[in-house]
Amino acid sequence: MAFDGIFMSRIVKLLNRDLASGKVNKIYQISNYELLFQIRANRNNHQLLISAHPNYARITITYQNYPKATTPSHLTMLLRKHLEGYFIQSIFQYDLERIIKIHFQGRNDLGDVTNKFLYVEIMGKHSNIILSDESNTILDSIKRISPSMNSIRYIQPGASYQLPPLQEGKKNLFTEEKPIIYPKMYTQYSGMSPLLAKELTYRQEQSMPIVKTLEELQSSETCFIHEYEGKEEFHLISLTHFQTTGLTYHLYDGMDQFFFTKEEKDRIKQQTADLMLYLKKEYQKNIKKLHKLEQTLYESENSQEYKIKGDLLFSSLHLIKKGMTSVTVDNYYDNSTMKIELDPRYDGKTNAKQYYNKYQKAKNSISILNQQIRLTKEEIEYFDTLLTQMENASFIDALEIKEELENAGYLRKRASKQKNKPNKKPNFSTYLTKDGIEIYVGKNNLQNDYLTFKFSSKNYLWFHAKDMPGSHVVVNQEQLDEYTMRLVSKLAAYFSKGKLSSSVPVNYTHVKQLKKPNSGKSGQVILGNYQTIYIDPDKSVLDEIIKKDA
Repeated sequence: MAFDGIFMSRIVKLLNRDLASGKVNKIYQISNYELLFQIRANRNNHQLLISAHPNYARITITYQNYPKATTPSHLTMLLRKHLEGYFIQSIFQYDLERIIKIHFQGRNDLGDVTNKFLYVEIMGKHSNIILSDESNTILDSIKRISPSMNSIRYIQPGASYQLPPLQEGKKNLFTEEKPIIYPKMYTQYSGMSPLLAKELTYRQEQSMPIVKTLEELQSSETCFIHEYEGKEEFHLISLTHFQTTGLTYHLYDGMDQFFFTKEEKDRIKQQTADLMLYLKKEYQKNIKKLHKLEQTLYESENSQEYKIKGDLLFSSLHLIKKGMTSVTVDNYYDNSTMKIELDPRYDGKTNAKQYYNKYQKAKNSISILNQQIRLTKEEIEYFDTLLTQMENASFIDALEIKEELENAGYLRKRASKQKNKPNKKPNFSTYLTKDGIEIYVGKNNLQNDYLTFKFSSKNYLWFHAKDMPGSHVVVNQEQLDEYTMRLVSKLAAYFSKGKLSSSVPVNYTHVKQLKKPNSGKSGQVILGNYQTIYIDPDKSVLDEIIKKDA
């Protein structure tokens, strides 16, 4: 990817146009690395996304719906205190470096006009977002750098902001009268990535006018995204050296298209880390519990030896006296001898009774152990299902999984500040095939239950990967052609634990053939008549359907 200084220059140009004199209405920290500003400018509402992610750092206007934390972080509170209600005066880029200075102006609590500056440094793993006052004293940053980490340039509240070392001596591609085009020109020209240098070199080799290309770079509002050798790359101009047909978007849309899904999994991991940790802990706890139960059951089922020892002790009472720790007796069951451990506190009769008691206790525990093993296996299956669902979960899906655990008593339910809060319907996903057929996919147990037993008509077709955790997939049709049947089956296999396997069995039937077990957990069903298709899951199935907005 190439969010280089030249690409950033076009983003800055558009931001100055679209956010001129914009007022900051709200600020959110949507992950450890990302800030979202809601800005009112030119009679329109905008979302300014600023990211200091090690791999996906950028600044852009976004149209995506990002989940917002219910409890603001310390940094969020500080940014709101200093910037909410302030107006954007300018967005300035240092030469063609990936460093931006956003100038905000507003009034403080005393009514005095004050200036604040937000520095955005897009530098890979060293990316940062830093707020300073008008004397350039740092108020805070999304990443703090202590003097022990960097003695020359440290980023902490109270320190003076200094620009990072700039690459001096580099030329400006757009001010050079005759720029020299060659594969490693990025070492000589400011703001240029190796990707762009390679494209310019290729165009020169193809006798394409470089002057026209430079004009296109300076005026482009388009993001070209190309896929090459399994990787995606983007820039302001078409990357013709890949010799593939790229997709074109407006710059803002291109940033959403390229980064959103890549970064979403990281964001979900950050926001739901505690939930994931809990699920893994419960899963492992039940695995260990099952092992112990099965070991105890094995010992109970082989407890006949206790009865034999009791019988032999009763037949050999004349050999046993108090204080003995063991006795060797004739074993008339197999004509051998057996050494039996004794409790020295008791006589032979009491020791024999103790062995009978052990035998009876083990015999009585078998039914209880079998019941506990069944329940523990159900718990393992349940938490395995939740872990599988978390792999494909959006932030909203994860919240619903947490709600399910709270309702089932696994997690403590937090008291809601909002009284008489209306019950929201679970937000399952809806897709459209090329023929306009609707496919519904539940991403957690609450969604699966609602989709199958409340939303769907009894004649809708229902799909689910056989004998493994996965999504309920429903089609609003009674019959399907072969293409759609295979498409939906692939979708059910992909959204299951078997997504990385081959020849995954998928059961399908009409919804009217399904029944919810009386004492089953959320998401469980009992199938009546059904059929099974074997299918190879493939992520490309997502390219054959369109996700319908909620």
